[in-house]
Amino acid sequence: MTDFDGMTRKFLMGEAKQANLKAYIRALRDGLTKLKPTSQSQAIMVENMMSQLRNVSREVASLQEKVVTLEEKVNLLEESESKE
Repeated sequence: MTDFDGMTRKFLMGEAKQANLKAYIRALRDGLTKLKPTSQSQAIMVENMMSQLRNVSREVASLQEKVVTLEEKVNLLEESESKE
């Protein structure tokens, strides 16, 4: 039996499992690679989408690095503040 009340509570409280960005990008990439274009224009369109997805993937990696750096700085600031 499915616990809809529990699922609703977790959703409303923000406790539901959330896939990370890499999983979304991987799913999009897998979907695009499985497409079989029937014309040259469709093939070009799919290749453009793959290129854009690669750019998005690079940007996500860059942003994740920045987030880690900023989290470290915040932790250092919090530690120095708590010592005072």
